[in-house]
Amino acid sequence: MKKIFSIMILAILMTGLIRVNAQTATEIEKAGKSCKPVFLVAYNATGADADKAVTIANEAKKNLKAASVVIKMNTTDAANSDLISKYRLAGAPLPLILVLDKNGTTAGGLALKDATSAKLIEMIPSPKTSELIKALSEGKSVYIVVYKESMTSKKSIVDNCAVACSKMDNKSATVFVSLDDKNETRLLQSLKSDPNAKEPITYVINKSGQVAGTYSGMTDVNMLVTTAKKAPAGGCCPGGAKTGGCK
Repeated sequence: MKKIFSIMILAILMTGLIRVNAQTATEIEKAGKSCKPVFLVAYNATGADADKAVTIANEAKKNLKAASVVIKMNTTDAANSDLISKYRLAGAPLPLILVLDKNGTTAGGLALKDATSAKLIEMIPSPKTSELIKALSEGKSVYIVVYKESMTSKKSIVDNCAVACSKMDNKSATVFVSLDDKNETRLLQSLKSDPNAKEPITYVINKSGQVAGTYSGMTDVNMLVTTAKKAPAGGCCPGGAKTGGCK
């Protein structure tokens, strides 16, 4: 009788574990619907140092001004296999803290030995970078228009980019960034934008996240399209962001 009872208890506990771990994807999805970034702590069956990683993630959550979520994920649980594939965790050093943008896409990650609260917070994309990586995660190229409201040619250039997007068969998107937007300082710096520019600047980002071309003022639509289709040539996404935003 004791043996049967023990087996029943074990079965109940295992069922509970499966149910809890299977909720990881649901928790991430819920955070995405609420437009909250996620600090995802991935660990293995031994759980070695997982608590340390969770502590750092919780510190980042506490220090972040905006609402965020800390989620734990056991990479050895079969229920999380899809997430392991999605976030490319096979063979990754564990525990690992991934930073998921508010739209659920990966913005970066750090192994425990490198992780600090400040570094994790720094990985969270700005609003415009979030738009950028969302488009890139969908396999699109991006036209980034950097402008000031005082620039009279802004509307014409915006319309020009819209025409270019239409010629790309919905395989491109446009992101508008004001030179006066203090929240986008890092993005503007990574683009090497001139704060004294007299005309809007259009940065063409290919679908691999590389700056394929930079144009001042009005540019021929066909040139924008051709540049957006340029093959990858090394480099990375502006701002160092990975490919994925709630708008």
